[in-house]
Amino acid sequence: MLDKIARVAVVIGVWVAVSTEVLGLFGALRPAPLAAAWAGFFAAAVVFGWRSRKMLRFQICRPKPFELAVILSTLIILSTLFYIAIQYPPNSTDAMAYHLPRVIYWVQSATVSFFPTPYLNQISLQPLAEYFVLHSFILSGGDSWANLVQWFGFAGCIVMCTLIAKELGVGSRGRALTALFAATLPNAVLQATGAKNELLMTFWLSAMIYFLLRKEVGWSSWALALALFTKATAYLFAPVLVLACLTRKSMSVRNLEVACAAVLVINGPLYMRNFALSGSPLGYDSAQGDGLYRWGNDKIGGKQMASNFLRHASDQLGGRSPAWNHFVYSTVLNIHSFIGVNPDGPATTFPGAHFQLPLNANHESNANNRWHLLILVFCVWSRRHWRYAAGLAGAFLLFCAYLKWQMFMGRLLTPLFLLAAPLAGAKGERLPFGSLQAALCLFLLSGARLPVTENWVRPLTTQSREAGYFNDMGTWNNAETYRKTVSLLAASSCNIIGLDINHLQLEYPLQALLRRRKPTVHFVHTGVINASARFQGETPCALVCLDCSGDPVKEAEYAAFGPKAQVDRFLVYSR
Repeated sequence: MLDKIARVAVVIGVWVAVSTEVLGLFGALRPAPLAAAWAGFFAAAVVFGWRSRKMLRFQICRPKPFELAVILSTLIILSTLFYIAIQYPPNSTDAMAYHLPRVIYWVQSATVSFFPTPYLNQISLQPLAEYFVLHSFILSGGDSWANLVQWFGFAGCIVMCTLIAKELGVGSRGRALTALFAATLPNAVLQATGAKNELLMTFWLSAMIYFLLRKEVGWSSWALALALFTKATAYLFAPVLVLACLTRKSMSVRNLEVACAAVLVINGPLYMRNFALSGSPLGYDSAQGDGLYRWGNDKIGGKQMASNFLRHASDQLGGRSPAWNHFVYSTVLNIHSFIGVNPDGPATTFPGAHFQLPLNANHESNANNRWHLLILVFCVWSRRHWRYAAGLAGAFLLFCAYLKWQMFMGRLLTPLFLLAAPLAGAKGERLPFGSLQAALCLFLLSGARLPVTENWVRPLTTQSREAGYFNDMGTWNNAETYRKTVSLLAASSCNIIGLDINHLQLEYPLQALLRRRKPTVHFVHTGVINASARFQGETPCALVCLDCSGDPVKEAEYAAFGPKAQVDRFLVYSR
């Protein structure tokens, strides 16, 4: 049954990608056309299911007591996370800076065409997770289901890891341990209730690996295409993982053609939009298009890769003990000194970032997986699945070789931890005593308690949905500024609001709260000076410049717009 779920998920992913692009071409991303498209999809699925009912039969296996206990524990974790996901709005900083704002602009235009924006992540980055959010947003009328995309990605990863373990020859008990290892991964648990895209991308990668192990190149090609359409780190992870799972039977020109065709069908429209804007199918190499905050290393070499390897390893080892954290930090500094590399060198370090002591955080952006990492270090000494382990290690090294280090990159490595779960399951199955396996399960469950219940931005407590938008904005401490600005705009007769986000990119709380009070309001970016300024936007009758107070350049830029009102650090203009 589970392998059929994997196929259904890939079909749904392809459908969401293709239907969004096609409907967008005609400006038809609106409730009625989208509902009709989904009705047609489900009707076709029912017809296919009826005609294939013999093929779709499945047997229900009765798990043994140990496996049943592990399955129930995993389901309790997933159920709790589901509850949290639907209780909170999307509220991580990335979600409010580009994941959800891009959905707002697509909803307004009923297309997924590019729009003017100072923050090019909103238009250039891979959009499949947001396409799912877009469908739910249009059909539900808001962001109530936005966090469920990551939750389903997490649940799917757990399922796919057990299927991969089965293909690697792991028994039923080992597959149960695989599921629990994945379900208790701290950073994945924290992300599963939010609105980012790592877990959905990991699901497609795990499906790709599963189908490759089964020598089903067609299905794996579509899963690869969906992974590449979800997050750019798939371009670093997928090549090495594909090589690790390929067999001689899979190595043919025909199979390569199938893979390329699938990738182009899914990703082609985005490639063309990016190429027209930047001259590259992947878009600019920095979020502002100016090359200042480049994601890639300025120099690629062995020392640069080693530096990133050490710093990423350090980030994953943070604990509660200050003495331990200082030991890890000083050790990494000493190794850098020995190999002659600056740990804050600009060639391999994101501008403004500085290597620091590892943290013991409960935030999805930088929570570490230290105990899972130590378990995996123990597992890699097994020779049974060396190719698979080598593929994961190679993907990590490629990641280190290409991307600049910054503090909040721990979440980007979560896919590799999840994909390594079958290795932990295989090793756990071979523990000599059942009591040791039970102890391992209890240890993993104990480590998952805080990530499940005390997520720093989405804790298991009662809170109003409106207040939840600001849980990740303590640095700015400006929730009241947003509320006052929303009240000011809601009292006006203007329905087209200009937003200047050059100083503060977190526009979504303002958009979400104002749309609740004025559902017909539209937004357009102002102050855009990059290549996306060529795209035509609506003419605003009111304008908000976020965090522009005290900036004479911005005040002069909008002096002729109309009367100005200052709301703390926000400037509000009206005509």
